[in-house]
Amino acid sequence: MSMWLYQLNQEEHPPSAFRREIWETQRWHWNYGQKRPFDHPIEVGDTVVFFYGTSKGFEPGIYAWAVIDRYDADSKTLHFIPTAPSNHLKMDPWWDEEAEKLVNLIRGPMMAATLFLVPDAMIPRVRLGIKKWLAAVG
Repeated sequence: MSMWLYQLNQEEHPPSAFRREIWETQRWHWNYGQKRPFDHPIEVGDTVVFFYGTSKGFEPGIYAWAVIDRYDADSKTLHFIPTAPSNHLKMDPWWDEEAEKLVNLIRGPMMAATLFLVPDAMIPRVRLGIKKWLAAVG
């Protein structure tokens, strides 16, 4: 199973809308633009982590994660189910030096895309970072 980083645009979908609309266990679907790498398959059961960057807004951070429930390659649509601790995380997003460093490593030099594959070696860092953040702010 893979993990993906979904980069949200604060102008197109503001964090306030994310907080209001996205709730754990409710099914959602969103389209995406570019996927990096384009040839790595998305699979049911993969994890997707939702992230707002620092450009075009003032509320960066990791806001939630979800399980991919379905995927339509033709329409570039992800169907997903947000899971715990997303309800908590969206209210106090993980954003510190570690989170910023990690998302920049995942995105690499070509940051203009929607969906980025998280390298297997970085998946434990993402999980641990979320746990530590929530334990510290909890």
